[in-house]
Amino acid sequence: MIKIYNPSRLTGQPFFQELLNYLDQREDVILRQIKRDFSNVANLDRMLDSYIKAGYIGRSNRRYFQQVSLLESLEQLELDQEIFVREESPLYLELEKLTFTTELKNQTNAAILLEETDFGREALTLSNYFYRLRRAYPLSDQQKELYAILGDVNPEYALKYMTTFLLKYVRKDQLMQKKKDIFVDVLLLLGYIDLTETGKYRLKLDFDKDRLIFRVPC
Repeated sequence: MIKIYNPSRLTGQPFFQELLNYLDQREDVILRQIKRDFSNVANLDRMLDSYIKAGYIGRSNRRYFQQVSLLESLEQLELDQEIFVREESPLYLELEKLTFTTELKNQTNAAILLEETDFGREALTLSNYFYRLRRAYPLSDQQKELYAILGDVNPEYALKYMTTFLLKYVRKDQLMQKKKDIFVDVLLLLGYIDLTETGKYRLKLDFDKDRLIFRVPC
């Protein structure tokens, strides 16, 4: 099977993903076969033409075939790059082990949040959450827990309140929060703070107080 990471609006269509693997597993496929096996797909001809025009599907002598550029190397691979990779390949296993550092800033203060993520952005981090919301990608199970608290929140708005709370650790090692605050709840869910037996919040991030950089420990 061919897996698509960071699909575009076109390659993210369910029909495209099904058709891609359908053609990858067959030879000498004609239009009649495609229409027969995808009889439930509306506007099939128009969608097929758009895939051909984009260069993802080839057509020659009335035969259809997939012609996406499969990932051949992890060198120079960038986070959020759209790629096609075979799940059966050794490269896929290497890809699943890769980690990247993301950086979140906001316009309210100089705080910087550094988080670690996998290439698929399924890890429970703020950067991944905002990224998947922006691209309208499905959330992972853990990210759905975050959605239950934050919903479709504006990233700048959320970061304003979360970083303002985190920056209080410049002067104190532990903080009190008397009123219910969803942004504190989010930091707690992410594991960036924890609650002590005395009812105070303790920072679990590595904190460079001079540069105001918060980093998730490896």
